[in-house]
Amino acid sequence: MSDDYLEPTDEDIDDDRPGISEILEAGYEMLDRFVHWLEADVRLDTRAAQQDCFNAECLLDYMANQHRSAIANLNEFQLRWFYFSYYIRKANGDDETETRLPESLVRLFEFLRAEEGYQAPGWLASVLNEASRYFDRRREYRDLDPENESVWLAGFRDWCAELEDHLDARSLWLPRDCGDGLYWGDRMGWREAGLHEEATRLWQEERELMLAEGLDLEAIRDRLAGSFQIWMDTPMTRLDGSTPRDIILLERSEAVADAEEAGDEQDEIELD
Repeated sequence: MSDDYLEPTDEDIDDDRPGISEILEAGYEMLDRFVHWLEADVRLDTRAAQQDCFNAECLLDYMANQHRSAIANLNEFQLRWFYFSYYIRKANGDDETETRLPESLVRLFEFLRAEEGYQAPGWLASVLNEASRYFDRRREYRDLDPENESVWLAGFRDWCAELEDHLDARSLWLPRDCGDGLYWGDRMGWREAGLHEEATRLWQEERELMLAEGLDLEAIRDRLAGSFQIWMDTPMTRLDGSTPRDIILLERSEAVADAEEAGDEQDEIELD
């Protein structure tokens, strides 16, 4: 699934999480310390330190804007998605900087551990050791045919599906199928996007608890799927008694009505 959706703003979400601007401000201060550490302690030259900083800033922006969270709070799904999809599509760095991403991430998390009190989760080392997957996916993405839109789109879908299978094998993938014929949209309105983000977060949190209980991934996937369907159809006070499914369907119907109204107005203009 692409992350091409309309992100809710801080004003759209009524909770006690820090705002995006607050996360970014604290993150940029951390990046200043990161660069100083790279140059003073790691003895990295200025060019390499700035490349590491660019890559770390990409992760900071991704976490703040896509997940409204700091780097230190990221989960395994978020890091894998950033590493193997988001950065490859969105970074737009020079070739040398993008090639440096795997080692940049290693140094960033070492800095967080050594200087910021970060407690590395057990899965982190495994993800950071998958540099070959990053390079393979980066090459495959760059090899997609830009001259033929239909061929490019088919290749892109296969490229996305490969990562979805990779995540699903680890019980990290929130199902597309919401039940009763409803699927998450390729492009979401902010309410649907917010619900998708919440469902993904709850899925990851419950997965961590089940792993701690010693359950295997297959059992975890089945139980998570059941929890997800219950969540999708549970009326919630904060949704004025509606279910997540109700809100998604309502937002989509409103979008269709708005589009039809805009089309009618355009027809009137043309008739005039």
